[in-house]
Amino acid sequence: MAFEKDELRIKDDTIDEQVRSRTIFEVLKAKAIKQEILSEQEKNFFCFGLKQSNLKDGVWEDYTCCDNYKFKTLYLTYFRDLTGGTDFFKVSRMTIYKVEANEAQKDLQYLYDKSDEWDLVVQKSNHNEQLLQQISVETRNDLKNLSNLPEFNNDPYKNGSFKYIFKKRAILLQSKYLYCIALEIFENLKPEDLLLEINSVQIEFNEFSLLHILNRHFAEISKQFNTNKSFHNEDFKPRILSVQLKKILFDIDNSKLLAGKSIDKIGFQQNGIDYIIYTVEKEKTVKGNKGNVSYRRLDTFFPVTDSKEYHNPTSTCNLISINSNLSVYVPFLKNQYCNLPQL
Repeated sequence: MAFEKDELRIKDDTIDEQVRSRTIFEVLKAKAIKQEILSEQEKNFFCFGLKQSNLKDGVWEDYTCCDNYKFKTLYLTYFRDLTGGTDFFKVSRMTIYKVEANEAQKDLQYLYDKSDEWDLVVQKSNHNEQLLQQISVETRNDLKNLSNLPEFNNDPYKNGSFKYIFKKRAILLQSKYLYCIALEIFENLKPEDLLLEINSVQIEFNEFSLLHILNRHFAEISKQFNTNKSFHNEDFKPRILSVQLKKILFDIDNSKLLAGKSIDKIGFQQNGIDYIIYTVEKEKTVKGNKGNVSYRRLDTFFPVTDSKEYHNPTSTCNLISINSNLSVYVPFLKNQYCNLPQL
């Protein structure tokens, strides 16, 4: 029995709702004890309920299905200072409390151990699961960039330095957190949410698309060095990003302003902010097909926060309004690109 997303939402604090949610909890608990497969939503519901329960249902550590939930919870508590040199706060049954030093030390050691475990995972370059494969590529790239920073690159003892160790841990833990969130995102999206279209060309929003954008253009506060990337504000939400982009491309496509134009680089303006979508032709193996199949992938999407990056797009494009919130950069010539920043 699989529960739908709406069934796993606590609607109010009435007795009837408590009975309903407890009934679902009991079903999930029985499956968790048998180590049967639960969806990410079901895991979140069960593990949250476990923490709030006043009955003898056990603790997170009793159930393997709570591994990721525990990790996500502790990561969000401590990610701002993994050294333990600040005050931390948790919520327990709707009450916020300051974490005592011994509890914080235990939690942080748990996170350190998780970073070491995850390091072994991301160093592997041939994962069968695409989410793991793509997050591993992103993470190895971030670790390489960290090691190449001048402050570490010229230090033969960098691997033992306090600063390097904690920056590396922060990268690894953020990477694992992004992977956990990506699992939830793909589970909640319908297949049609991942197929975008413009100029009668389908564009796939896949594991590469999501993790590339999440890792490079979200969560600026958690970055361990200057990435020279721009970051999205609250206008775009990771959990529905493909749906938001699908709507934008639909509106642009419906305007016919880019009809016959290249869709490798699509520049648009929403709510006064300029954005770039990059798409690219790729090949993939499809079960049942002989040879590779060509398709177009959404490669990246980011805001242009520095006007210099554009190199004056209006020298090669017109900015034309589609509605009160959305405008699109339209090249003067059919095969001409707008003066947009490179990847």
